[in-house]
Amino acid sequence: MSQPPTRARKPRGITLGRVLGARIVLMPSTIVMALILAVFYAADEDGFSRQGFSIGLAVALLLFVSVFLHELAHTAAARGFKREVDEIVLTFFGGHTQFRSADPRPLEIGVIAAAGPLTNAVIGALALAAAGALDGMAARIVLYAGALNLILAGFNALPGSPLDGGRVVNAIVWAISGDRWKGHRWAAQGGRIVAIGVIVVAVGVPFLRGGQVDIVAAIWAMFLFSVIWPAASAELRAATVLGRRENVTALSLAAPAVGIPYDATVAQAREIAARAQAREVVVLAADGQAAGHFPVALTEAVPEEARAETRLVSVTMPLVRGAQIPAAATGERLVEAVVPWFGRTDVLVVVDEDGLPVGVAKLEEIREALS
Repeated sequence: MSQPPTRARKPRGITLGRVLGARIVLMPSTIVMALILAVFYAADEDGFSRQGFSIGLAVALLLFVSVFLHELAHTAAARGFKREVDEIVLTFFGGHTQFRSADPRPLEIGVIAAAGPLTNAVIGALALAAAGALDGMAARIVLYAGALNLILAGFNALPGSPLDGGRVVNAIVWAISGDRWKGHRWAAQGGRIVAIGVIVVAVGVPFLRGGQVDIVAAIWAMFLFSVIWPAASAELRAATVLGRRENVTALSLAAPAVGIPYDATVAQAREIAARAQAREVVVLAADGQAAGHFPVALTEAVPEEARAETRLVSVTMPLVRGAQIPAAATGERLVEAVVPWFGRTDVLVVVDEDGLPVGVAKLEEIREALS
């Protein structure tokens, strides 16, 4: 599976080297999987078979190579789009490739994801063809390896996250709708369907047919469900929150404001605010920077006959210098702009492209909109 992280992680494991700039990491759980496969093939009706154990180890080794080639295909595709790949991690679950995905595009996400299952499908087809030309144990090993590759390709191609097929669904929906997070939501819902489908196929179908449920298949189904369902659910929650953030701008959360020089009077401020249809006034210091603010309604407390002589200092609430965010900031850009101000101020000045105040936003309201 391809996995675009927000930042590179270095999991514990055995470093096998580097390929295409990526660190190859072998997790100890991979060895456990090899032993499980060996024992599986060693157990038959006559008991434990040394020959079966040898076949199992050979198949496990070929499967390990196949998983590596699967992840290498992801890596090569990512490098083809000039993405930096941090790691290829081989685990009990198969593996995943971590690459940097700043400013991703649907086409590359889809191509990178599809490269893995396609590689396994090709390996599986070639192995089955080669098995027909071999005899004895070699034929059995290659045949098993081919079948496992086709299973690996088919399973990874299922249309739900966190499987590669889910990434392809994400890319297609994103490309058609233009909504990145809608693609994630569809892929996550697909992942939930796949998780339930695994249980239905392994347990529900045999039960409804009146047959006996295979215990091993049921255990594997529950194991896969426990991996796929939480991952898909987490992606769905994240996509819902992040999608909502994309529709929120700093300006949409702000009270309309207008900037007025500090030496203006309350009467002048009221007149300018009325023309600009502003509910807030941002008081500008001598250098043009925001120094304070006040709601226009607050000036009602100043007697009408005194407004022409009263300076803004009498109604102004001070602002932390530099506490401002771009009006067009949205999504992660808005989060990045807001986070440094938590605990330092209660309000932020929203400015346009020219740096002029156009709004005043309460930090708590921004936090609630982004959470």
